[in-house]
Amino acid sequence: MQQKQHYPLGAHLIVKHFGYSHHGIYVGRGRVIHYSGFAHIFKKRPIETTSLQRFAHGKTIHIKNYPAPRYKAKAVVKRMRSRMHENQYHLIINNCEHLCTWAVTGIESSTQVERMQRRLATIGYISSVMSYMNSIMLTIATACFAIVLYIKMMLRTQTRKSVPAYLLPKDKQAKD
Repeated sequence: MQQKQHYPLGAHLIVKHFGYSHHGIYVGRGRVIHYSGFAHIFKKRPIETTSLQRFAHGKTIHIKNYPAPRYKAKAVVKRMRSRMHENQYHLIINNCEHLCTWAVTGIESSTQVERMQRRLATIGYISSVMSYMNSIMLTIATACFAIVLYIKMMLRTQTRKSVPAYLLPKDKQAKD
């Protein structure tokens, strides 16, 4: 069980889960406003107020610090409350992190989405390079196979020309 901790009003809270993190804003009295999104086992839910314990699900709560936030604590809380019950959650363009960064800075952004975008771009780049390399390797393999066949054909032709008469089959010796 996590020990009771006090958070500053308007603090951007983060709970790290396996593969993602969940975000909310502390609004006082042990409560957090967050976009529950798919936090309820893949059932899409609206922006809601919940307890710190429910928000944390037994995990450690971290605070995201902003060097120069656009809005002060009370304004952040007011901005979050202005969107209560909104039900427009979208994993890529309107998730819990977008909501919290918007409340603090006025700009919706999600480092998780940006990180995923960079990873997907890297995978796409590597995949295209591998595909290109694969096509080059296929071209090289085909060329090598053709060269080997050509060499075998030339060696057979050369062998036939340079075989001494006494090694040729008897029917060929008679013809020569």
